[in-house]
Amino acid sequence: MTGNASLDIHSRFVTALRTQAKTAEAPPSDALPCPHCKNHARIFQTLEQLFSHAKAEHAAMLQAVEPAQARAQLRDAALKLKGVDQFSDATAGGGSSTPDLTNLSLRETAKGQQSPYSGKKRPAEGDFQARRGKVPGHTEIYDPDFSRDIPHTVVPERTRSKPADPRLFDPRQSSKGNASPYRSTPEPSSEWSVEANRSQFQASHPAQSPTPHQQLPRRGAAPKPQYSPAQQRHPGLIEIHRFDPRYPDLLLQPDSRPISQEQLASEVKSIYAGLTMVETKCIDVDRAQAAALQDGSVSNSKLASDHWQALIALHRTLLHEHHDFFLASQHPSASPALRRLAAKYSMPARMWKHGIHSFLELLRRRLPESIDYMLAFIYLAYQMMALLYETVPAFEDTWIECLGDLGRYRMAIEDEDIRDRDTWAAVARLWYSKAADKNPFVGRLYHHLAILARPNALQQLYYYARSLTCVKPFPSARESILTLLDPILGRTTATYSHALPIDTSFIQAHGILFEKLSPESFKDARIAFQNQLDSHIGRVTAKWKEQGVYIAVTNISGLFDYGADDSPLRLVLQLHGKQQSRPSSRSPSHSDEDLSRASSPADQDTLPSSITSAEVPIKLKSLSSDSTFSRAYLLTMSTLSLVLRRIGDKNVLPHIHVLLAFLHSFASIKYVAHLVDQAPWSEIVTFLNTLLKSERPEQLMPGPVFPIDQSDNLPLPEDYLVRGQLWSQWYFPKSWFAREHDEEDRYLELASTIRSRTERILHLGYQISTFERWISYDLQSHTFSVLVSDDSA
Repeated sequence: MTGNASLDIHSRFVTALRTQAKTAEAPPSDALPCPHCKNHARIFQTLEQLFSHAKAEHAAMLQAVEPAQARAQLRDAALKLKGVDQFSDATAGGGSSTPDLTNLSLRETAKGQQSPYSGKKRPAEGDFQARRGKVPGHTEIYDPDFSRDIPHTVVPERTRSKPADPRLFDPRQSSKGNASPYRSTPEPSSEWSVEANRSQFQASHPAQSPTPHQQLPRRGAAPKPQYSPAQQRHPGLIEIHRFDPRYPDLLLQPDSRPISQEQLASEVKSIYAGLTMVETKCIDVDRAQAAALQDGSVSNSKLASDHWQALIALHRTLLHEHHDFFLASQHPSASPALRRLAAKYSMPARMWKHGIHSFLELLRRRLPESIDYMLAFIYLAYQMMALLYETVPAFEDTWIECLGDLGRYRMAIEDEDIRDRDTWAAVARLWYSKAADKNPFVGRLYHHLAILARPNALQQLYYYARSLTCVKPFPSARESILTLLDPILGRTTATYSHALPIDTSFIQAHGILFEKLSPESFKDARIAFQNQLDSHIGRVTAKWKEQGVYIAVTNISGLFDYGADDSPLRLVLQLHGKQQSRPSSRSPSHSDEDLSRASSPADQDTLPSSITSAEVPIKLKSLSSDSTFSRAYLLTMSTLSLVLRRIGDKNVLPHIHVLLAFLHSFASIKYVAHLVDQAPWSEIVTFLNTLLKSERPEQLMPGPVFPIDQSDNLPLPEDYLVRGQLWSQWYFPKSWFAREHDEEDRYLELASTIRSRTERILHLGYQISTFERWISYDLQSHTFSVLVSDDSA
């Protein structure tokens, strides 16, 4: 039914009600009042209606009498009362020529039961065709399962099955003895004037509990119905007011209609059937368009505007079907089995792949002719994802990442306004960062952030390295990183002219390691980087706090061969993680603090290690002959040695903290503890002793790395930059990030932040000294000393 037709029927309905008020002044001759109701306000058209009402509401008065005798007594009492109460204030209007309200209906051609999610709000439709060619239609006043606890219903314009009972109310299904929070009003007969009845009732009757035959008052108290713009947009919308006797001036939220498991299951099945049909159509259309573009048969032809609108309407319909499916299957009343259907059939992934991503790729390949349609569809999809993010929290992680992807698409197609491009880049970065906070072990998210880091080459390399060294690395990042390395290695015409010379040298050194190029080229790049390092730190000052972490994480990634599947260190640490998940297999050499740290939840999803404990020595021995690992180790430790010489500079503390955390993690693992023998322990001891001079070591040392008795002990900025790494998953306590900062505050450098960082570094030094292998700590003199000599460059 179209919107105009619905409005026309609604206007006729209102006109009929208004006409009733002017056609008569007395009740019909056959109307019978109820002799048992208070004020005799209930009037019925037939004796059958009166008798049904008496059985439901006054059963106690009819228990001792036979049905036939009770019917006769009820009729006599009603007729007697009718003669006395002919013009009750509860009645108004009359006349046999007025239409019967029970015969008025606004039902559409296709009817069905109310959907449990019909009240949910959908995204704006934009300027394109409405869903399935419909506009919000009129709703009918209809409920076959009416009860006193549910005094009204609004049946939506989208229904799926035909109702079984067309009656407005069913007295047999009313609940007895339960008070209702709704104000009562007499039941309207076919001759009543709704307007007069409303005004008289509000003037002369207090709030009472309604009965199944009572008609609830319409919204508003004006003598004539007035319709707001919202009612004009949604004709037939009924809003019932609930009241609490204790607070007569406050409106309460209406009760929701209960729904059974069978109804929910039937609804989900019906939605899924329609969803699969639309999904199949979308797949066929997208494949046909993609094949035509690949063949070049339509490369020079443009699609008509109505063709684009039809494609958008088709994919919008699929998004709406998915929205309905999620709301129905994740309904609060749904059973666990019903809730699991969305995950079982990969509905979030299917929604993104077939409903959004494939069509966006089609639009992207047809740029610039499709720019307007691509913008419209991105906004449509973004609204839908934001709605699902608010209403379907079971798949919150998926919605967050999809919102980030849509923001990245919007950023990528913006070529005119650089401010809009930066705005959408910030939006995408926000969603990806939120996703990474919830799943810090997933490398795919850092790959997305690396793309958004352009043109900051150093930050981009850091995110690629982090993506490859995560507990769950993202292998595709090894291909994406080439877009950064190729220009700097001189293999493409593009250049990074905006990158600083020190950043170019650093990235070039890692590019040579990544590509396994000549050792001579690596030596030149490493020396060029380290020759500029000291002066660069003094020039950028506080900015190197963040840059130092980028350099540290990237250097450590080189030790793991940038996420290569056959990296010996990765295989050994995966084996160690597998053993950590079994408490009985933990090494007795671990400290109590190590035992208290919970292994990452993502460890359970990590692929099983492909090596055994017997193969570990063979794998580690291969590192001694691996030139790539040797050069990466030299770059990492020589850079740390240069940074440690800047004694008294607070800006180098984040870099030193990350490297000491890495050394502490390796020192705690028996398989790889020997690999830290060549660390610059002399410079480390000198730096730690200098830090001790500014502290009170007798109160600070010894102590745990993460004190749990300090209420203000929060994660440091660099903690967020290294979480989720393969080597750092045993470093942080289980609930360390539970009290994390807001996104805007986590990277603030306060005086308390510097103090916490200093204490963390000293605690790490003390924990390493407990292994009694590399350094020691004297509790009497409160000084560190070296136990081994290092040969670092």
